[in-house]
Amino acid sequence: MKILFFLLTILATTSLYAQKSLNDVFANCLISDTESNIQRANPIFIIAIDEANNRIKTNYKNLENLLVEATEKQSWFITQSEEAATIVEIKNVDVKSGWITLGETYAGVFNMDEGETLEFFNPFVNYKIIGNEPLLQPYPTHIKDAYINYIQAGGIIKRAKNEYVLLTPVIFGAHKTRAIYYATSSDLENWTFQEKKIVDTSQIAFAKKEGNVFSTGNPLPLKNGTYLVLLGVEQPNGNYTSAYMILNATLDIVQAPQEIKIPEWHGEQQNSFPLAITKHNGVYRVLFHRRSKRFIESEVHEITTKNILKAFNQNKGISSSKIIQKAKDETGYIRGKADDASYITYNSKLYILLGSEELPSEYLTSFNREYGLLSLENDEWIHDARSPLLVNPVNIYNKYPEYEWTSDHLGGFVSPIVHENHLYLFLTFGTDNPDYLLAGIKIKTN
Repeated sequence: MKILFFLLTILATTSLYAQKSLNDVFANCLISDTESNIQRANPIFIIAIDEANNRIKTNYKNLENLLVEATEKQSWFITQSEEAATIVEIKNVDVKSGWITLGETYAGVFNMDEGETLEFFNPFVNYKIIGNEPLLQPYPTHIKDAYINYIQAGGIIKRAKNEYVLLTPVIFGAHKTRAIYYATSSDLENWTFQEKKIVDTSQIAFAKKEGNVFSTGNPLPLKNGTYLVLLGVEQPNGNYTSAYMILNATLDIVQAPQEIKIPEWHGEQQNSFPLAITKHNGVYRVLFHRRSKRFIESEVHEITTKNILKAFNQNKGISSSKIIQKAKDETGYIRGKADDASYITYNSKLYILLGSEELPSEYLTSFNREYGLLSLENDEWIHDARSPLLVNPVNIYNKYPEYEWTSDHLGGFVSPIVHENHLYLFLTFGTDNPDYLLAGIKIKTN
């Protein structure tokens, strides 16, 4: 009887674990509001000061959140002003008394007066950077004689159990041209860049001949062992249009790049491109990004269909078309620039990892692309109010020099994959030279 009870307990525990949501995986790495980072209705402010002991109290009640350990025990910080212009280390948190003891100031000047607002910040409660360095070692700087400005992530393919391909759009010059190459790995952590071009704009009839083409979203596996790859293609007038191509497992093009024939998302007068594609519960879902003239106040839309090729080729069979985010109408960190979104399926539920950039404000996320989470609930996309949940370690490199190369904003076009109790995300960190460095981060899911 005891054995039976023990087995039932294990089964119950396993069942509970299996139902864990992706939201449960993330901690609150940026705390700027007592209720919601999206609404920001109740900012955190200083209510008491003890200068002799270099400590403060705030109106924030859930101080136990500041005791959550980071991946390598990195410190929590207090930040003030946009992009963490001021950043102060937290040395100790007394949950009972409410006193927060401060350490060194690593950037700016901390306004310690009563009533001053602040944020709490620790990006590493959610992720570890693979190797604490850029993904490719040695990092490519040239292909033949052409100087590489930067390399980005463009979608990941799992070809076999221990065989992965990461499509890598490569930008040459000052965004003058972009072509799609790839890297390979057996373990998702050690990658080899292959100097083998898949496609450039000289092979695309409707593209600017010396222009940009890039892939987005994880390629969609088709029934015949091929992969549908979403493309953004620069046109002769400089606007972008939405397109796709089909590759086989050896990355040969079996269907040449062609425009997606949905009127809202192609043509010379459009300026848009697809972001991600997935199939969930028998329905194909595609995210599109519309650029504004100033590349700000942008939009993310979603279409659904049960026949993706009929939708793409004939503009037929589209079940729904909805706006997911219209940045100029949003609040908090998502009011600004919306130019990246990736689908993630986790425990049979569907999520969107949304990249957004806040308009000028007194918050760390201002002018700084960060990532929040949406979950699909009754066919509606619901924001996690704690978002953003992925924040780059901006301005903490004075304490952790190994992260100096990450000290600008995160790049776009995140490529996600779940593997062995981790969510892997391939993306770029902004730098000054080159513009971005390709990297991988991983997040524990158990």
